[in-house]
Amino acid sequence: MSDIRKDPLTDTWVIIAPGRAARPHTKEKQKEEEVKKCPFCEGEDVESQIMPYAICAAEFDEDGNWITRVVTNKYPALSPAAELKKEDLDDTFHIEAGVGGHEILVESPAHKYFSWADMPPKQIEAVLRTYKCRYEYWRKDPRIAYLAIFRNYGKVAGASIRHPHSQMIATPLVPPRIQNQMNEMKKYYQKNDECLMCHLIDLERRKEVRLVAENKDFVALSSFAPRFPYETWIVPKKHNSSFDNITDKQIENLAPFLSDLIKRFDKLLNDPPFNLILQVSPLKEKNLPFYHWHIEIIMRLSQPAGFEWGTGVYINSIAPEIAAQELKNEKLRDKNDK
Repeated sequence: MSDIRKDPLTDTWVIIAPGRAARPHTKEKQKEEEVKKCPFCEGEDVESQIMPYAICAAEFDEDGNWITRVVTNKYPALSPAAELKKEDLDDTFHIEAGVGGHEILVESPAHKYFSWADMPPKQIEAVLRTYKCRYEYWRKDPRIAYLAIFRNYGKVAGASIRHPHSQMIATPLVPPRIQNQMNEMKKYYQKNDECLMCHLIDLERRKEVRLVAENKDFVALSSFAPRFPYETWIVPKKHNSSFDNITDKQIENLAPFLSDLIKRFDKLLNDPPFNLILQVSPLKEKNLPFYHWHIEIIMRLSQPAGFEWGTGVYINSIAPEIAAQELKNEKLRDKNDK
């Protein structure tokens, strides 16, 4: 059984999940034809794992075939069966039970769509709608404080199976990075009566030096202080703190926007490994005037080393202004080639 432990030196939390040690790992240069059996492909027997407790656990086409489906992670970090309780071993060491959920969103029956650069935007729409559904579901569980949704692409980024999928981990606590973001945004709001992210969007659109792309509803920005090369944020123009408030029209506009952006990374950086992460407000705080949900895409072109692990300060060799210009140029080259 998992548990969640607080580091007394840094005020951060760690999930101890012994069961995940048994999960499979892909070989570095494993070819597609060498994969004899993918557990997520259409026809594979994962029906027993499909979430039985949520109407919105999957999307189906007109013929009843699944488009996306949600299954329990075979090697979960947290479990919904655990009892919510806290334990103070003494004045220093604090433990919480590993209550929560760990789900896999199988994004398509088609194995070939592992990359969103190859996945049709309509299929990405279905993925985004399922994200929204899982937020709506976990918000109803009073034990759960936060739902982390992320997509690992490539072995370096943590993907152990080459089939299009995302992961969702529901936790009884708000992650420190989200809490830190909320604290900074709240301080700015209290001082200026304005959302900090809304202010940043306005600044970046006027300056244009870190603006990668935009459409009617979203902007893509190279982060001003990126931890990793080409770290990019996708932000809704209209203020919203919760992803499950997203409209159908916004999803229709976000899907091709993400598709285009991943294709630019693909061409510029030769199919790089990355992590795509949704940053949203805590589930118990849905309509915050100071927090603004967004997506962070982190390229895994370099790895944190001793300095980063020891200090929490990252060294990045690519300035965000250069990264933004290169991604813009990739779109221009694409237009010129047509």
